[in-house]
Amino acid sequence: MASVTAARVTAPTLLDLVPSFERHLRAENKSRKTVTSYTEAVRRLHDYLAAQGMPVVVASISKEHCDAFQADQLARLKPSSAKVRNASLRQFFKWAIEEGERTSNPMPRPPQVPEHPVPVLSWEHLKALLRTVDHDADFFGRRDAALIRCFIDTGCRLSELSDLKVEDMDLDGKSLVFTGKGGHERVSPIGDKSVRAVDRYLTARAGHRDADSVHLWLGRSGPMSSYGIAEAVKRRAREAAIGEIHVHQLRHSAAHHLRVRGADDDALLRLMGWRDRSTLHRYGASAAEERAREVHHRVGLGDRL
Repeated sequence: MASVTAARVTAPTLLDLVPSFERHLRAENKSRKTVTSYTEAVRRLHDYLAAQGMPVVVASISKEHCDAFQADQLARLKPSSAKVRNASLRQFFKWAIEEGERTSNPMPRPPQVPEHPVPVLSWEHLKALLRTVDHDADFFGRRDAALIRCFIDTGCRLSELSDLKVEDMDLDGKSLVFTGKGGHERVSPIGDKSVRAVDRYLTARAGHRDADSVHLWLGRSGPMSSYGIAEAVKRRAREAAIGEIHVHQLRHSAAHHLRVRGADDDALLRLMGWRDRSTLHRYGASAAEERAREVHHRVGLGDRL
């Protein structure tokens, strides 16, 4: 009994509360990536405070301590990464308040992040990317063709594509079922060329030694990771002489080309799996002027008078 009593009166540290915080996040159905991000931020704060001789007891951490941590993170990380860590810790301290471990949130305001619009791939770049795979009939050619066409056609996230299971496809219904952030599912339409590309890949996949796997995408050593998929796309981009790209550019590019071809905000929100309208202005921002010129050309205001 003495040990139980001692445990009750000892003020918990950041690390003491990590397991309970993680269980809370899982009960909230947060994604695996979110749980990892939030708990990693708490551990990073603990390590910094301990190294600086600052308090690690949750109730004793002040805004001054968190200010120092944020300044340290900004010196080490990109502003966008420091902002993510700030958001993770704000959620931790919000939970700690609800649990009665604190009375206020000590985190400072999120750091400002300079605008660096993600460059989108032009129509010609996308065509060049597809030319590297559309006539490659071996297993890897068919797989990469299906991967790239699904990226371009749906604008999905890398994690959504890598998590696809064989059962998530409905080729006759021309759709894929993605599981997005927070475990939210959405049915994403795909076109006839994407259906054909996936169908050709499935034919080749049937002869793979891991064909019984529930995971859709297979590599030399079994199911592909997100990293493996990203590297496959980057390799094809180099073959297409596009240069170095990252797969998130395909998501931005899909949003841009959908807008250019008349998709309204509500359609984009549903197709891209967004829940926040502010996201609409960030995706494809690097090509906003091009879209504005396209609208002007289509409306032809001066020519109508």
